[in-house]
Amino acid sequence: MATTIRRASRNIFRDLGFEPEEAENLRIRAELMVELGKLIDARGWTQAQAARVLGVSQSRVSDLV
Repeated sequence: MATTIRRASRNIFRDLGFEPEEAENLRIRAELMVELGKLIDARGWTQAQAARVLGVSQSRVSDLV
């Protein structure tokens, strides 16, 4: 069985077959989660501290990062 290699786009979700609008939404959300994780690390926050600052539950922060 031959393997076909294609050049990826800048949006993995589009490459996986999501509709363009949904793929863009997922790409943006993924980027936001990466940046949120970086912010939490840079500030040295625990998930509980991040939750207080962000106004969400600790379990939500855990889900996000």
